[in-house]
Amino acid sequence: MAHLEALAPEVYPYSNGRRTGSRVKFPDTAAFAGMNKPARFEGDIIDLEVTGAIPRDINGTFYRVQPDHRFPPMFEDDIHFVGSVTAIRIKDGHADFKQRYVRTDKYLAEEKARQALFGRYRNPYTDNESVKGVIRTVSNTNITFWRGMLLASKEDGPPFAMDPVTLETIGRYDFEGQITAPTFTAHPKFDPDTGEMLCFAYEAGTNGSDCGVDIVSWTIDADGKKTEELWFKAPFAGMIHDCGVSKNYMVLPLTPLKMSLDRLKAGGNKFAWDPNEDQVYGIVPRRGGKPEDVKWFRADNGFHGHVAGCYENEDGHVVFDLTVADGNVFFWFPPDGSQPDLAGRQRLSSPTCRWVFDPQAKSGTRYKPSVEWTTNGEFSRIDDRWVTKKYEHFWQLRVDPTKPYDFARCGPPAGGLFNCMAHYTWDPNDAGKIGTEDVWFAGPTSTLQEPVFVPKDGGKEGEGYLMALKNNLDELRNDVVIWDALNLAKGPLATLHLPLRLRLGFHGNFVDHRDIEAWQERRAGELGPVQPAKEPLPWQKAFAANGTNDHSNGTTNGHGANGSS
Repeated sequence: MAHLEALAPEVYPYSNGRRTGSRVKFPDTAAFAGMNKPARFEGDIIDLEVTGAIPRDINGTFYRVQPDHRFPPMFEDDIHFVGSVTAIRIKDGHADFKQRYVRTDKYLAEEKARQALFGRYRNPYTDNESVKGVIRTVSNTNITFWRGMLLASKEDGPPFAMDPVTLETIGRYDFEGQITAPTFTAHPKFDPDTGEMLCFAYEAGTNGSDCGVDIVSWTIDADGKKTEELWFKAPFAGMIHDCGVSKNYMVLPLTPLKMSLDRLKAGGNKFAWDPNEDQVYGIVPRRGGKPEDVKWFRADNGFHGHVAGCYENEDGHVVFDLTVADGNVFFWFPPDGSQPDLAGRQRLSSPTCRWVFDPQAKSGTRYKPSVEWTTNGEFSRIDDRWVTKKYEHFWQLRVDPTKPYDFARCGPPAGGLFNCMAHYTWDPNDAGKIGTEDVWFAGPTSTLQEPVFVPKDGGKEGEGYLMALKNNLDELRNDVVIWDALNLAKGPLATLHLPLRLRLGFHGNFVDHRDIEAWQERRAGELGPVQPAKEPLPWQKAFAANGTNDHSNGTTNGHGANGSS
């Protein structure tokens, strides 16, 4: 007798790109297959299997966040994934695993409804009516440690606080009522000498979906007090994903991936690549700045990657290092009127570019990189003790197309062919020259995710360990690899074997357990527990008052409600 399911007609739950019916099935697309297939997993694993030996002096947690759907999306081509945080706790040569979703407002609303309610990526005009006025961020881009809490963040909304031990979501965090902008960067920087958090937000003027040019930068001191807030406007409404900080400046790379409110209202993409627009760099004073003090420097069209280091040289000029691709990395956001060009994306080069900016130069000054290093990579990391300082070492995922890749066993390399981990050093005697390269190849069936650096106690710059997730594409399973950070080519010191597959993640950080314990003690004493936000955001209050999500007059944030002018 045939199984009943074999007799039932197979009805694909998407029609014209939109979900129909209530069947729980994800789209049959590359974005939901292989390593990209939703994991939808929460749980704990005690004592991971290990090859090699975990260094005994590592005592802390490797946190990373991945985008992962809870429910089949409303749109077949969706990239609006919920944040899910991994914690690899390492102590005494052992490693434990924990995985939890970030319980954002979006997560809770959809869990209650048992279905997706939010539409296209960063487009509230495509949402179900029942969630109008709900913060739609997915907190899936970065996970950072701040004053005894984890902050899960994505640049389209406020951060959400989590417990660093249990991964329990505490709630939306507004820095005890001090920051009420609708958006917040996923790449805050931390000054190792002052303990300050340097952070910013773009599209910050109203509800976080106005496609506007309002930007705000903040400094939060080591005691959690906001000491600087500067509102200003960008030359155009584009993406600012990462930043760099020196002793006296913040550098904001403005990428010509442009927003359009008309396009949003028509149900389209948030962003469209503009191949005719410059890449732009904002130089923002860290202290006492005014809007007119912000300088905007220009360079030929390019797509910004992630920042390595940033510091001021002996001339007072700002040295700023990051990868810059020579075309549209986000091929799924093509120019208006064009189709996505994956083949074009695969032809791009992505050198590490060193820029040297004179903060006294006039806005509009054009620059070229002083150094272009053909690292052909992304996801740069440095020894965070050298943030704001002249540094020598950085690490980066590298694409080496000359290495063998087993396409027959693995198929297309999800997330890109990042098949090498690389360690680079700048020439210590000449900031205008490149130095050495130290590279480890992951093998013909594996790729790698962003690394994190773990410093040795009392060590010099770069002395310590590097960790990263390894994607075993032939097995659809992950490992965590640990290297001597100054000798990658020698191979891993240890490999931690996960008995499951995680989705491709974005960013993460390592936190020393002594820092977690010290903050636990303070939070149990004079500071008290972490306080989630107590009030709705200003745009939510405006929505509740007038029933509209369209605050295009720009008066919700930064021009009144937040106490700025």
